[in-house]
Amino acid sequence: MLLAQGPGPGAVLVGRVTAVAWPAQQGLAAALAEVILAPTRARFDSLTRGRLPRWSEGAAFPEAGTVVLLTDGPHDRLTGALRHELAHVALRWRVRRMLPLWFEEGYAAVAAGEWDRLDALRLNWQLARGVHMDLDELDRALRGDRSDAETAYGLATTAVLLLDRWGDGRGGRGLGSLIDNLAREPTFDAALRATYHVTEGDFESRWQRDVAQRYGWVSWAMAAGAFWAATGLVLVWLVRVRRRRDRERKALLDEGWAASDPDGPTA
Repeated sequence: MLLAQGPGPGAVLVGRVTAVAWPAQQGLAAALAEVILAPTRARFDSLTRGRLPRWSEGAAFPEAGTVVLLTDGPHDRLTGALRHELAHVALRWRVRRMLPLWFEEGYAAVAAGEWDRLDALRLNWQLARGVHMDLDELDRALRGDRSDAETAYGLATTAVLLLDRWGDGRGGRGLGSLIDNLAREPTFDAALRATYHVTEGDFESRWQRDVAQRYGWVSWAMAAGAFWAATGLVLVWLVRVRRRRDRERKALLDEGWAASDPDGPTA
């Protein structure tokens, strides 16, 4: 239901959700406001037709402009999940076709500010020892088991951030120029060529080198070193506290022993 019209922004009410947008984007606002909350895993699976992994907690249906969120977990995760899924819808509305899964998921993670995924990569020993994925393997891992998917989401985020950095170096638009070209060009490879003058294969190689530099042995050792340094400081503090308590306890015992033997020792 449209609540306001005219040259200024209008409010669109969909169920209990209100979205505010200017006239040209009121259709998009209405679509983004269509959020379904699934209270149980069974209801979530029925709404998503069982097509998502069991660890999934959110789904976007860009063609229908609908987001489904699982709400049986901690509620503080819902905001981030909603941002992630809305990013999927907004990207598809802009580009109007499917893109490589690693780009769609990486873009949604960047748009939602999911920087904890990068923190997890810094302590990933598999990356530290030089295990690499190509982009096709990354797509498969994104739909794998939870542990593989968590790493894959982090890697997809690094790939999109690399493209964002390249965009900043070419006029400061970040991903803006790439997304414009994705909407115009027939393939992802063609959009990369038009934006950065590289092929998809070139980008894959450069991304793998970037990951190795940022999350290889040196980065891993620094992150792990910081963790163990902090752990060491805590242990040193605990040892000092224990020693102080031991001294105090010994002093009390000595006083008690002296009180019970008024004659004291003889020389």
